[in-house]
Amino acid sequence: MTEVAAPQASGTAPFRLVVVMPVFRDFEAASVVCRAVDEQVSALFGVEARVLLVDDGSPAGQVGWAGFAPRGLSRIDVLVLKRNLGHQRAIAVALCHLYDAVPCDAVLVMDADGEDRAEDIPRLLAELRRTPGSMVFAERRKRLEGLVFRAGYFFYRLLHRALTGVPVRVGNFSVLPASALPRLVCMSELWNHYAGAALRSRLPQVRLPTDRGSRAMGRSQMGGLIALVMHGIGGIATFHDVVATRLLVASLGVVGALAAALLGVVGIRFATTLAIPGWATYTAGLLLVLSIQVASVAFSLVLSLISTRTSATFLPCRDYSIFVSGTLPLGARGAA
Repeated sequence: MTEVAAPQASGTAPFRLVVVMPVFRDFEAASVVCRAVDEQVSALFGVEARVLLVDDGSPAGQVGWAGFAPRGLSRIDVLVLKRNLGHQRAIAVALCHLYDAVPCDAVLVMDADGEDRAEDIPRLLAELRRTPGSMVFAERRKRLEGLVFRAGYFFYRLLHRALTGVPVRVGNFSVLPASALPRLVCMSELWNHYAGAALRSRLPQVRLPTDRGSRAMGRSQMGGLIALVMHGIGGIATFHDVVATRLLVASLGVVGALAAALLGVVGIRFATTLAIPGWATYTAGLLLVLSIQVASVAFSLVLSLISTRTSATFLPCRDYSIFVSGTLPLGARGAA
């Protein structure tokens, strides 16, 4: 395998890379993915890489982990959480932990099931080298899911674009420079959605087209349709103020249209002979009820915006340690 030049840290020091993977009851697949990551980073020149698995409250702990002696990775550790938080919040906890306790030059975030391909890691790092200071996200070019999932994802993208004004084509798979951590860990949005928080951060970003891989083994532990819907809602909720403002403007537009229609009904009733007896009364009453309901929604959105801006929020960098049980070593280069 040919050696690939990686981004360089200052001077002759190796480039310190930490690979973060959230895991929930899927350590068998995680061990396969870690082997693939080890193979890829062993071919990178000047890179000192390590893996931080985030045990997202797996009931049986690290059952299924198949240990091995890494060649390219300096070490593999697992950050154990006290309870299941979901993979987005597990990523947030990991980033805060790295910011507080693990010096590094870059962080690579990926799933531990194999659908984020380890062979794309050199490409992401090469792109980071070409655009220093930017976050590099893998943009999905080809998906392997079934037709139902792809149709649902298509409509989700339409809804996300309509509500937030932001197109969505990326997931967790990304590499970010350590300089991005101070801003991200102070964003409350990070607690709900990593990619959404990255978009809200306004940090420079680059997208690299990649194909999605297939699972290393077993079945997904994400939790089915409900978990997917919750994940999508979390992405939209990251832009809660934008969504509320857009809905407020749309509500005011609907109220204006209903008011114009009501005036039209009144005009037809009193200025023409076209109205059927009783038609104007029923139509005007319906329009008035609809106007009141839409105005109530608009008023609720205003109160929601005010409440969000004045209430205290969860800050990942301040509050994440509540959920951390500790760190365990799973393997190290040169270990027997």
